[in-house]
Amino acid sequence: MAASPRVRVIVWLLLCGLVPWAAVKTVWTLGGDALGVTGQDWRRGIESDGGAVYQALAAVGVDLTVLAALLGVFLALGLVHRWGKVFPRWVPLVAGRRVPALLPLVPAWGVGLCLGGYGIVLLVMVPLSLVGVIPPFAPPAPFTSSGDVTWMILFGGLAFGGLGCALVVGAWSYARRKQCDGPCERRQTGA
Repeated sequence: MAASPRVRVIVWLLLCGLVPWAAVKTVWTLGGDALGVTGQDWRRGIESDGGAVYQALAAVGVDLTVLAALLGVFLALGLVHRWGKVFPRWVPLVAGRRVPALLPLVPAWGVGLCLGGYGIVLLVMVPLSLVGVIPPFAPPAPFTSSGDVTWMILFGGLAFGGLGCALVVGAWSYARRKQCDGPCERRQTGA
């Protein structure tokens, strides 16, 4: 049984928060310019600060953090769709078997609460900075202006807050539906 249409729409809308952040990171990784940062400057930062995996993925135009976010999207969608309750046929050894409830719930709750909290903090910081309650954000390299950093923090808040909250909503829905797999279904059928 899939989540209600309302829950699926909420999860999809929350996941849309990833779009501006992932778009900017992808533009940089592909060598383009966005928010006052050139792709070349972004690449230099990756080469000096990033690990071997990060550098290898960036060399083929893939940002590691965007790839990790896509895994989170897959988990969030699995939590609210029917295919998230049974292993797909392409998974060796467990194809067609039911997914143990804790397998998706533990990472969804853990990652969702952490990312959601972090994203909400970022989203609160942006307006506080804009109205002068906290000082403007200093532009770390490769950023050149406080305004560009503010935009990236806003995009990060939307991305992390959206993904985190989508995971929490999906986990809540999944747990409720998993509870009803046995006794609730029998009660509904009259058995």
